[in-house]
Amino acid sequence: MRKALAPIFLLLICAAVAFAVQESTWINYTSAEGRYSVALPSQPEVASQESTTPGGTKLTQYKATVVKESTVFMVGYFDYVPGTTFSLDKARDGMVSGVKGTLLSESVISLAGSPGRELKVVTNTEGTEFVMRARVFDVDRRVYVLQFIVPKSDEDSTSATNAAKYFDSFKVLK
Repeated sequence: MRKALAPIFLLLICAAVAFAVQESTWINYTSAEGRYSVALPSQPEVASQESTTPGGTKLTQYKATVVKESTVFMVGYFDYVPGTTFSLDKARDGMVSGVKGTLLSESVISLAGSPGRELKVVTNTEGTEFVMRARVFDVDRRVYVLQFIVPKSDEDSTSATNAAKYFDSFKVLK
């Protein structure tokens, strides 16, 4: 019996070490320009794009994206254009219609006193269903959008843990 337990014990130790190594691969990414920090599974690809408000005013959106296996982690932000206001309701509606999705759930949240929303949306792209979890925050005339996207078939306790780790690590820097 002792001979049988030794290999099992060794396998459990190896599995624990492998899990610990996997967990430690996350980095703390800080964007000085974006004034935020967040935990990500690897260094993100950073980009910007020009966009236009519904009123026709141009603005620049910035994003940092990590694609890890079949999961997408994305942090984006933009500043209000002078003379405009921001609506969390319109942001929600725009996100859902932008991915031709269905809103599964929504919660009112906050980040250090700033208003926000948490959304869960399901969408279908080229025959594959995806679940998008998103958090949107309105902080001092800057809007932050965090997205965690995973194929619905991969939505499990591991993806839920990774989403929580990602979302809960987000901090706005002063």
